[in-house]
Amino acid sequence: MQEVNERKISTITKNDNVLDLVKIKVRLDEHFYIFSRFMISRMLTLSRIKKLDAIQIAKDIKKQLIDRNSLEINSNELEAIIFQTMNKFGYQNNIQKYLMVSNFYRHRTPMIIIIFGAPSIGKSLLANNLAERLNISNVLQTDIVEMVMRSINPEQFIYNDNENFITKFKKNCRLIRRGVSTDISKCLSEGKAVIIEGSAAMPEYYLQAIDQQDFEDDQQQLQLITSFTQNDIKLKKLQRKDLLLFNQQKKLNTQFKIIFPQPDQDLENEQQYQKQLKLCKDLDKIDQSHSMILGFLPILSRNDHLYNIENNMSKKIPKDLIEEKLNQFQSIQNELLKQRSKCILLPINLHNLEETLDTMHDIILQKILDQSN
Repeated sequence: MQEVNERKISTITKNDNVLDLVKIKVRLDEHFYIFSRFMISRMLTLSRIKKLDAIQIAKDIKKQLIDRNSLEINSNELEAIIFQTMNKFGYQNNIQKYLMVSNFYRHRTPMIIIIFGAPSIGKSLLANNLAERLNISNVLQTDIVEMVMRSINPEQFIYNDNENFITKFKKNCRLIRRGVSTDISKCLSEGKAVIIEGSAAMPEYYLQAIDQQDFEDDQQQLQLITSFTQNDIKLKKLQRKDLLLFNQQKKLNTQFKIIFPQPDQDLENEQQYQKQLKLCKDLDKIDQSHSMILGFLPILSRNDHLYNIENNMSKKIPKDLIEEKLNQFQSIQNELLKQRSKCILLPINLHNLEETLDTMHDIILQKILDQSN
């Protein structure tokens, strides 16, 4: 039986290799590119098609082209074959999504997705999995930016011992905001996509609603957030969905822009002040009216947060300090929740991260659709 399975795997691999040996040119206006099964499957995955089905559809399309001896084809003909094959696999309802996302990428629309959140809640895992789904190669981690900045100039991270934990945290976030400026500006000016994630980031240093509108809190939803984070209740799926809808539509309909916080002349020396002032002015010169900018704020209940710390950080944190770390991390989450009007709130189901990823994926598709109209 094992020999039969090995022969099947070997045959599939050989067939795939044969398919990849044949190069197919796709004409687009006056230019052409080489057909890529990988890129097609990524676009299909982005259109909410299951990963294995997306791979199989892309393979089927390549096989059809080879069987027809269509070694050169225009983009419209290829698109028609893609839609026929999607229909054959039962994904006719995803065709509109495919059209929408392919058009979005064709126009090289800048896309910046920022995942805020307290330490040890799974932001990196969410960011990397989301990047794979959206075909985004650039994931910027603020924790790594901080490590690089500390290695170059550790003195800038020395704070007053008399300052409380949150004050130091906010100063740290403000400092690290400088370190990601180049990547953000490059993304906006060159029409690229980036996912920024990390604990050392606060919405107020990155996002601002273009129309400056404020979102009113629903007191019932606010109570739900408090009860969830403090372990008073365990949210069922419908409650998580209800909490997710908290101001979501208003935020999706609101266009945000990336900002750089105004420098504080009292806290900076003259050289740093002028340097940051220039960063503000340079960012203001970039037209962000067609950019897609979206912030997410994943949150965890206290019990789940403790579970994550004990399982993922136990080697770094002595047992007797775990409770103290939990309190610090939860205080960061509470501080970030004060700025929830700038981002989509995501109550995480720790036992089903796919549910959270699906939610993020659907929200991003909705945002792309809204901007396309």
